[in-house]
Amino acid sequence: MYHFKMGRQLAVGVHAKAAALAALLGAVCFAPSARAQSEGGSDSNVDDSLASEKQAADEKEQGDKTPGENEKDKLPEAAPEEAPSDNSPLEKDGKAYKFIGMRFRNVIVPKAMINLFADGGASVNVFTFGPEFSTRKNGLELDLALSYADYSMDPFLFKGKNDDQFAWEMVSSDMKLVYFTSDLLFEIPLDEEKGRFSLLIGGGVGLGVVFGNLYRAQAYPNTPGSVPSPDDVGSWSKCSGAGSAYCDASNNHYDNYDEPSWVNGGAKPSVFPWVSFPQVSFRYKPIKQLQTRLDAGLSITGIFFGLSAGYGL
Repeated sequence: MYHFKMGRQLAVGVHAKAAALAALLGAVCFAPSARAQSEGGSDSNVDDSLASEKQAADEKEQGDKTPGENEKDKLPEAAPEEAPSDNSPLEKDGKAYKFIGMRFRNVIVPKAMINLFADGGASVNVFTFGPEFSTRKNGLELDLALSYADYSMDPFLFKGKNDDQFAWEMVSSDMKLVYFTSDLLFEIPLDEEKGRFSLLIGGGVGLGVVFGNLYRAQAYPNTPGSVPSPDDVGSWSKCSGAGSAYCDASNNHYDNYDEPSWVNGGAKPSVFPWVSFPQVSFRYKPIKQLQTRLDAGLSITGIFFGLSAGYGL
């Protein structure tokens, strides 16, 4: 009996030790895997927490913006405005613009204007040209010009308004004038945004110095007893001396009499005024460095048309 009890206790002890040894081995074998699972689970929980916090912060930031602000963030930024070109014709207020160029004009002296003061005469085209200097500021333009004018005229019949039919003279000219003129013009813009087109309205004054000769001679009809039209110059001839009612001794205007100037007691002017009003000009300025004008107006000698071009200084 004693031996049975001792054997039973020994068996229980062995089984207990075996169970303890198995538990120890299980702990050693499975502990790394459990630790790894524990550590992996911890990292995943941290990442999920950080992602949640970031999402919450983004949602809060979006919520703080005013309505429509999110849509504005999506729009592309506007491109910066381009600076005006150096060649832009637009002129700035308060700034002076200067041009140097050439001017050409055709002054038409109509016969009708001559007939206001005398009989006979003929329509004459007087061509003028020369350099021009222009300065502009705040829509006001001043043009200074030095112009050569050719007043050469073929022979025509001429007499005073109150003279009789025997007073006809044949007149011709090779006179030339040099004009010093100034025009003051006010601008009316036609293209305010770009400054290319405009109208100019104003007038001008000046003085011309006279050169050359003025010829005059008493004239008589080629057919005696007739009085041909003064417009038919070929039906008249110059008197070579006194001898008839048409060719008398009242003056010495025979053949090609050269009329003296005012300073020598004659009728030929030494200087001649220039007055124009109104004057209307159409101005075209394609670029900053160039302006052109078409001019038209009325002067004391007739009507005129012209053009000019100037380069910006």
